[in-house]
Amino acid sequence: MIITLAAGLTALLVVARLVIFVALHFARSDYNVVEHAVSDYHVGRTRRLATAMTWLTAASWATLAVCVAAGFPGAADRGSMLAQLIALVVIFVVLPFLPTDVEGSRRTVIGILHYLAAIAWFALAYSLTGNFTRLITHPTGLATTLGILHWIALVSLIALIVALLLKPLRRFAFGIAERIFLLTIGVFYAITAIAIAVR
Repeated sequence: MIITLAAGLTALLVVARLVIFVALHFARSDYNVVEHAVSDYHVGRTRRLATAMTWLTAASWATLAVCVAAGFPGAADRGSMLAQLIALVVIFVVLPFLPTDVEGSRRTVIGILHYLAAIAWFALAYSLTGNFTRLITHPTGLATTLGILHWIALVSLIALIVALLLKPLRRFAFGIAERIFLLTIGVFYAITAIAIAVR
């Protein structure tokens, strides 16, 4: 019962996050999908909406941790998964207090801390897709979809890293690659929660 409830709540939280993620790109702002990172939306007129998305994400990692704790008692990597999920909860609780340095502005200590937190959560969120892809084998259709999304996440993560490191590409590719990664990760965990609820 607790697994189904936690998984259902996780799915709702992730879907709500995705809705806000899309809404941010239609809200009035000084940012665009090509040149600006999603974290830029946490600064300026879209700050409240972006902060709400962050809190929802923190809650979704917490409920997903409950799913892992209760639903996979015999999994060999259960402890590692819980540690990563707890780390993600902490990161997303802290993120609203670490506003990013908007593209083109001077680097600050808080901005650098935000950058490090973002790197950590991208790495952890992707790492866990591998764990869940291995653990979830039923329903078959959902399991197959998770496998596909796992690879899309990897390709988009590599693309955004390359765009970040190669300055000529940064302005034209980073924003799009980041959004593909974030959207893929969001859909992956929504489906993960549904798969846990119905398995």
